[in-house]
Amino acid sequence: MMKKQGITHVIATPHFYAMDESLEDYINRINLSYNKLMNAVNETELPKIYLGSEVLYYRYIGQSESVYKFCLNKSQYLLLELTDNCIDSGFFEDIIKLRDNMGITPIIAHLERYYKASGYKKLLKFIRDEKILTQINASSLFIDSYSKTAEKLIKKGIINFIATDAHSPISRPPMMKEALMKISERLGQEYLSGFIRNSQILLEQIDAKK
Repeated sequence: MMKKQGITHVIATPHFYAMDESLEDYINRINLSYNKLMNAVNETELPKIYLGSEVLYYRYIGQSESVYKFCLNKSQYLLLELTDNCIDSGFFEDIIKLRDNMGITPIIAHLERYYKASGYKKLLKFIRDEKILTQINASSLFIDSYSKTAEKLIKKGIINFIATDAHSPISRPPMMKEALMKISERLGQEYLSGFIRNSQILLEQIDAKK
């Protein structure tokens, strides 16, 4: 399905919840799954697949040496999921420490989902002031509860990436082609070109990490 939508490279980002699973169990589980996946797609013309993670934010992540194990293809980029009640001074401090002390570039996952969270406006100001990278889900542009927020965030110029957040062919399938078409039609070609350019830059940096 992704190939038919013109996708050539995929970053697999299985969820990590620090409260539910040990780091060792998680690493073993995803490595086993990734190896099975790579064997299945070997010598096919399917998109190239990199391994990463989507990490649910936990306090003091900015001081956690294990966080490097979750970065996208062993690069400096970390996909970070938030909760509705984590946005506070401690969170902002952790993000700064991740970036300035640990050399990690966080990418805030599906920013459009947090519009009802306490501290949402402070989060947007922090993202803008600190130039934090962000992402929205392609499918959110077609979900009534998220679509207006997603479009507003794009217009504000604080969204860097559009991601499929695909979970299966049936439940939350990839909708990248539809999303990019909608962005072009409703918001303008310049936004579409910007997202494609950002993805290419990110891919070049991730692909350089072997």
